[in-house]
Amino acid sequence: MNRKERRKQKKFSTQSSNINDEFKQALHFHSQKYYDEAEKIYLKIISIDNKNYQGLRHLGILYHDLKNYEQAIKYLESAINVGPLIPDAYNNLGLVYFINDEFELAKKFFEKSFELNNSYIPAINNLTRMYFKMSEREKCMNSALHALKLVPDGFICKLNHALALSINGKIEHGIEILESLKNINKTDDLYNQLALMYEVSGNIDKSNEYLLSAFKLNQNNYAMLAKLIENNVIEEKELTYSIEEIYKTNVLLSAKDKHHLARCLYVKYNKNKNFSKAGKYLVASNQFRDETLKYNINNDQYLVDRLVKNFNQKKILTYTKLRSKKSTPEPIFILGMPRSGTTLTEQILASHSKVHGGGELDYVRNSLGINRIYDMSPNEVDKTIQRLLDFNDKDWEKIGDSYISMIKNINQNKKQYVTDKMPHNFMMCGIIHRMLPRAKIIYCYREPMNNCFSLYKNTFGSSGHGYSYDQIKLVKHYNLHIKLMKHWKKILGNKIFLLKNEALIDDQKGVTADLLQYCNLNWEEQCLEFYKTKRDVRTISIRQVRNPINKKSLGLWKNYEESLIYMKKSLVEFS
Repeated sequence: MNRKERRKQKKFSTQSSNINDEFKQALHFHSQKYYDEAEKIYLKIISIDNKNYQGLRHLGILYHDLKNYEQAIKYLESAINVGPLIPDAYNNLGLVYFINDEFELAKKFFEKSFELNNSYIPAINNLTRMYFKMSEREKCMNSALHALKLVPDGFICKLNHALALSINGKIEHGIEILESLKNINKTDDLYNQLALMYEVSGNIDKSNEYLLSAFKLNQNNYAMLAKLIENNVIEEKELTYSIEEIYKTNVLLSAKDKHHLARCLYVKYNKNKNFSKAGKYLVASNQFRDETLKYNINNDQYLVDRLVKNFNQKKILTYTKLRSKKSTPEPIFILGMPRSGTTLTEQILASHSKVHGGGELDYVRNSLGINRIYDMSPNEVDKTIQRLLDFNDKDWEKIGDSYISMIKNINQNKKQYVTDKMPHNFMMCGIIHRMLPRAKIIYCYREPMNNCFSLYKNTFGSSGHGYSYDQIKLVKHYNLHIKLMKHWKKILGNKIFLLKNEALIDDQKGVTADLLQYCNLNWEEQCLEFYKTKRDVRTISIRQVRNPINKKSLGLWKNYEESLIYMKKSLVEFS
């Protein structure tokens, strides 16, 4: 090595040493939440070395902490480009998408991180939580057990195992684990999960108690605050801040926080019957949510058109005549738009001695081997349609058998029937008949304004119903659903049982009797007292089905008529 090369090496070594020292200083500032100072040093590091993986990654993490998600994504993607075989940045990027409810993207990056290192605990724990959010029961349990094997005493590992148990029919065991974890560490996440589990299992008082405990540990959780106000657990005067003042003056709030704060204000003014103000905040809240999710409604149009074009009467019914064998257990599909009465219908049926209430199952999609059944790009739609068209008679029989095998696993008490109330299975209504010709199919629907206002006024826990937050998108999605259901009804006729929510409310006994008769079930009086049935319920209707049928939700939209002009004039009815 000559003198010039030695000088060059010494300079590089000194520079690397300086960068390492700078990086340690930046990490210290970052951990102490001195974000401005940390940001300056991270930027300095990558100006000297634009391929410094840790500098790029931690700058992305810092912007995530600052809720500047666009910048976070930019720098984390740069880190991935520099170190494509390192798992950390994939996991960090997954968290950015997770926090913004973009679950498919989050799952993609968590799974990539896990693929690169299947012992990387942060990615495994995040994957478990991701699968829990998406109700992918088996994957959630496998991921949770894998994490526990690696870190048997890990707090997060144990918490996630409890979540996995809760969606795999063992919620009592899940609650036991979470209750024991309180002795180790009291976190807002732990209390929030306890609140959710008690709510799902029907213990509303205990749920409210833990929800309040969670909020006291994190009073900036505005989604939790909205729920507390709505459930009459807390009043604004008990807070240390004014909701409206924060909403109007805090320029650092993310669109997600603005959405939840505006929703708090909608709930507050709705309770005070100031519908004019409540309506303005409801619209604003949904605008922020729509801005975050950016749902492409044109994709729905493309999917419905392709389904109608490719699955006609000949395509659906020809094969089904060949297959008449009875399955055990027998499936009952309850489908329709979300908020159309599917949860109530399932609760009525699950109160019968011969019926197990399966809840919202993703087994149709899994059996067909497709990623999703709506919210797909045109390219995804084309691939999905082609896959379905390529199935032969034996394939359809195997698909049906696969579905039966899945519901058999959750039918622990060996009931004769198992319900599947995934609402958007209406997209696959004819396909369901193709794979399971003997299956019962119940289509739930409501008066369009009752249904769509119920969608518009609620916030869903995932990005799945992204059409709900913009009236134009909501109307188009609803009307497309009507078009598709008329198509399926024309093909299948009386194989689909029509259940109008308002008719059930007006004549509970008569409609319930017709429903049971369609399902080949004998009359049982407890079906009228469905609210006494103890079972897990995991939908927005979770508290409603714990009470007798009432007319409180009918016509609520009329209080907000001035904010719903487009919706009112543009919706079509099912007839």
